[in-house]
Amino acid sequence: MTRDRRLQKCEAVIGNIVDWKQNERPALLSMDEDESGRPFLYSDELITKISFLRSMFCDKLIPTEALTRRLYGSSPDHTTISRRLYRLDVKWIIDKKRRKGRLLAIDATGMSICRTGSYRHSKYGGTPRFCKLHALIDPDTKEIVDLRVTTDRCHDNRKFRPIVREAAKRGDTVYADGAYDSKENFDYLARNGIRSGIKIRRNFSTKAGGSYARQKAVMEQFGISTVRLKGRLHFLPTEGVVFDKIGYYQQKWKEKVGYGKRWLVESFFSAFKRRFGEHVCSRRWRSVQNELKLKAMPYNKLLET
Repeated sequence: MTRDRRLQKCEAVIGNIVDWKQNERPALLSMDEDESGRPFLYSDELITKISFLRSMFCDKLIPTEALTRRLYGSSPDHTTISRRLYRLDVKWIIDKKRRKGRLLAIDATGMSICRTGSYRHSKYGGTPRFCKLHALIDPDTKEIVDLRVTTDRCHDNRKFRPIVREAAKRGDTVYADGAYDSKENFDYLARNGIRSGIKIRRNFSTKAGGSYARQKAVMEQFGISTVRLKGRLHFLPTEGVVFDKIGYYQQKWKEKVGYGKRWLVESFFSAFKRRFGEHVCSRRWRSVQNELKLKAMPYNKLLET
C-alpha cells in the first residue's frame, strides 16, 4: 500500500484534523470546567486522533509528532502526547443496535511489551513480558465486538463471562476452544439463552457435577445417549466405545454447529498484528491498555474503507 493510499485510509478513519484549532475551543472549555489549575492546551479528542495517526504510520512518539507537524502545520510535543495518552480514559463502545442471532468467536493472543527480543532473556535470564488481548469477533463481518486487555497471568477463561455479558444477547452463538470449557461458562450461556459453541476437552466426564448444561454438551458432542433403568441413569454406548470414536462424533458436532467459523478469530489476530505490530511501546500498565484499545478502535473503520 502506497503512502498516499495509507493517508487516505487514515483520513477516512480519524477524520480531517486540519481545522483542529477551530474545534478545540468548545472541547477545552468543557474539560476545564471540572478541573482546577492550569487550563488544558489540547483536548482529549485531538490526542485520540493523533494516537490513531501513530498506530497507522509509526510506533514512536517523536516520529508521530514530526509527522503530525509536517501534515497539519502544528502538533503537541511528544512528551505531552505521552502524558495525555496515560491520562486518557479509553472505553470500548459496544454497538447497541446489534442484530439478533449473530455468530461470535472469542479467543486471546499475546502482545509483547518488551522489544528487546529473546537473546537478552536467554543471555541474562528472566521471563519476557507480554500482555493478553481478549477479543470477541463477529466472523460474518470480521469486526471486533468487544475486547479486554489483561496481564500474562490472567487465564483466558476468566474474561469469558465479562465479555459475553456485555456483548452477547439471547439468540447469539458463541464459539470458543477448549480453554473456555468450564461449568460456569456453560451454565451462564444456558441461563441467558445463548447457544454454546464451546469445544469440550477430551478428558471429559459424563457426570454432571452440578452443571447439567455442560453434561448435555458432552452428550451432544460425543454421541452419548442415556437410558433410565430401575430409576438410575445409564449412558450408552459404554465409556470404551465413546473414546474409540471420540474424533468421529466431535467432527459431526462441529459440522452441525458450524464450529469451523471459530478459526476466523485467528485470522483477525493475524491481520491485527500485521497491521499494528505484535508489540506495544508503552511501559506503564494503563498506557499499555490505552495503546492497545486505541489501536483496535480504527480496525473496524478500516474494514469499511
